Amino acid sequence: MQIIPRIYFNGNCREAVKLYTEVFGASVDMMMTFGDAKMGTEEQKDMIINAQIDIDGNKFHLADNLNIKIESGNQLSLTVVMSNPDQVRMAFEKLKVGGSVMIEPAPTFFSPCHCGLTDQFGVTWQVNCTK
Repeated sequence: MQIIPRIYFNGNCREAVKLYTEVFGASVDMMMTFGDAKMGTEEQKDMIINAQIDIDGNKFHLADNLNIKIESGNQLSLTVVMSNPDQVRMAFEKLKVGGSVMIEPAPTFFSPCHCGLTDQFGVTWQVNCTK
């Protein structure tokens, strides 16, 4: 199991990736736009749906968020990568109690099972499994 912090931005994710590569010497493992994923509007096509950077062996996911206005304090989400869809669904069922669901477990372009939610403590989680 791997836990990856996810940081959300208000349309300036690309600039944040550039800054973090300069400041921390991070490498960019991948960067995908909403257009690449065939999602979002024409105005959103160049925004980042997911970027992964590596800072000295530590992975971080960064993304522009279209669902909520990002304010200081609500831009961080933890991503947990599990081995299979059953583990993802089990984690989802337990984490959703007393929390709020953003994304029900479902296949996506990047995972056979992905979900997103905020738990009863206000911690935001993205849970998925590898292809």
